[in-house]
Amino acid sequence: MAGPLTPDFYRYEWHPLSGVRLDGEFVVAQWADGAELCCYRWWLAEQRDVEISSREGLLDPCDLGDHWRVTEAWVEADGALGVRWSHDDVVSRYHPGWLRHVADGQFRPESFLPEPIAWDSSALPEPVTYHGPSVLADPEMLRLWLNDLAAYGLTRLTSLSVEPNQVEEVARRVGVLRDSHFGPVWDIEAVPDPTSTAYMSIGLGPHTDLPSLEIPPGFQFFHCIENSCVGGASQMSDGLAIARYLEQHDPEVYNALTTLRWVFHGRGAEVDWRWSGPLIDLGVAGTPLTLRTFYPVRTFPDMATDDIPRAYRAVQKLGELSRDPRFLITFRLEPGDIAVFDNRRVQHAREPFETATGRRLFRGCYMNSDDIYSKLRVLNRRAQESELARA
Repeated sequence: MAGPLTPDFYRYEWHPLSGVRLDGEFVVAQWADGAELCCYRWWLAEQRDVEISSREGLLDPCDLGDHWRVTEAWVEADGALGVRWSHDDVVSRYHPGWLRHVADGQFRPESFLPEPIAWDSSALPEPVTYHGPSVLADPEMLRLWLNDLAAYGLTRLTSLSVEPNQVEEVARRVGVLRDSHFGPVWDIEAVPDPTSTAYMSIGLGPHTDLPSLEIPPGFQFFHCIENSCVGGASQMSDGLAIARYLEQHDPEVYNALTTLRWVFHGRGAEVDWRWSGPLIDLGVAGTPLTLRTFYPVRTFPDMATDDIPRAYRAVQKLGELSRDPRFLITFRLEPGDIAVFDNRRVQHAREPFETATGRRLFRGCYMNSDDIYSKLRVLNRRAQESELARA
């Protein structure tokens, strides 16, 4: 059913109101199943004038004031909300389905995204795997893959090419590449005179990339082009599962990891990145979990002296659990495989490899979490709208 313009680009099921009442400065919308939404008058004022092309609000906060008063509110014949304003006698109409989505909390950042699924090695012995060409060719397969990526934080695409631009093609199907000091797309291979431990043949323990940045990269695309040497298997552990385990079984360590701050220092001849924060950064409600666990750049305890011993014990405990076979999975990426994972949640590692026995060449890129989640919300909302259209 068509209705009043909404401040977004989605189609909403028509949820007609059953009643409305004025309660001081609030208009209370009611539905037959008992749901209610308390709408503050200034919030309704901000939704009144929406630019039709961008669907963005036009009311400047300076123009808010007591003159924006609701003189009456009612349920219109079609179930929409009607409101009359005192200062200009204008009647505004509000889509009851859009109002219901607000009442149901579907405006929050986590809306239309799957619940995170914490996993250990028994629940997920290898990455959730999709046939790469099918994901690129079929929009529904793309949507299903992204849902699993958001839920588990780790997936694998197989049967893709080993062309250098393959990883960029896959990533750009989702969003915009995030540039970094390494460039928008970068190679990982053991080289002489390496500028990072990533470019050596040594093993690397479970870690997340670039914790010395204020906002580390959200997701990483890691494309196997050649993997013919002995060793070099990939390893992953779910930081969300480890954090939940510690919260339940070792709350003192959990407290230290989530509250005590360290300085992370990315060093180079022309760079000097620094950030201070806990190893497990919980952020605020609705924001992604952020692990800062690349130990080569964790440099200084940024805390009271008395806290340093327990902070180090917590670091050691986190390292033990991250390598524990209960949480760590080991698998080998084959040429044409692309591992895609949440860099702020899932720790990645590798076993040492022998460069004399072959070549280990990977090509990767980063993407902000915002782009992944934006794409997924749009795809999930469109799938929902298709169901509404068929109903």
